[in-house]
Amino acid sequence: MDSTAIILAIVSGLALGSIYTLVATSFTLVIAASGVFNFAQGTLVMLGTIATYIVGQVYGFSALSTAALVTLIGLALGLVTYIVAVLPVATRAHSLTHVTLLTTIGLGTASNGATAAFFGGDSRFVPSFVTDNPILLAGMPLRPIYLVEALCGLLIVAAIQIAMRRTMLGHVFRTTLEDPEGAGLFGIDTRKVVAITFSLAGAVSMLAGFLVAPIVAASVNSANDLAFFGFAGMAIGGFGSFGGTVIGSLVVGLIVGLSPLVGGPNAPVPSVWIAVVLVLLVRPSGLAGSMGLFGAQGAREI
Repeated sequence: MDSTAIILAIVSGLALGSIYTLVATSFTLVIAASGVFNFAQGTLVMLGTIATYIVGQVYGFSALSTAALVTLIGLALGLVTYIVAVLPVATRAHSLTHVTLLTTIGLGTASNGATAAFFGGDSRFVPSFVTDNPILLAGMPLRPIYLVEALCGLLIVAAIQIAMRRTMLGHVFRTTLEDPEGAGLFGIDTRKVVAITFSLAGAVSMLAGFLVAPIVAASVNSANDLAFFGFAGMAIGGFGSFGGTVIGSLVVGLIVGLSPLVGGPNAPVPSVWIAVVLVLLVRPSGLAGSMGLFGAQGAREI
């Protein structure tokens, strides 16, 4: 096997893994705050690629302006997800987790259909927001977009981690997780905290769509694999563990990058499924996760 191909596959896999980290982190944020697994999160990644195309190509905004506007749209759509799919059943459902599995699936499916009707089913090319002139890495040409994606993805996740540990919002967030009733007695509006978390997760998901758009293009099908691989990264790394999502997502990225060299272009999905199953058979809570529904114990220790 060509060593050049292997190294390029590793680099591209790690870059994609950083994007999967963003998706996995957005899943984990929502799960930690509310116990809800938001199946509409993948739809927000897809909308991020399409918004990137419309804002950047149709209206001609710069890359930084496009990123900022896409992020703001993600904040709004994350809040809409909470209002439409979670809030109406929050006080009426015996099991919020199980009911919202259906409501978020329904919202995501309806949004996918509406987007397809508006945007069409064709893929639209999104040019790289950095130079496409290859750079040499150990004598091998590499698209700079892959390095930028890896750096941006990991920096965003690190910023979220720092914010959760060292800012006032992070303290309120952790207080709400540890004791929602006690937080309410101290005047903390727990619903508002959950709403903010949904907004933040929406922004992260759509920003992931912006970053990956030059590679996967903009289409209604652009995020199908991204959502699955992000979930797989969270499952392998550990439910409820923010650090685990980074480890698991990078592992998934390496599998996605390397498996086509052995099994062909259709190898990544079954290879990732096999990895998920093997890890969960040995450690049901993932490599760095905790026990409880969606790693509830670990989610409350961030």
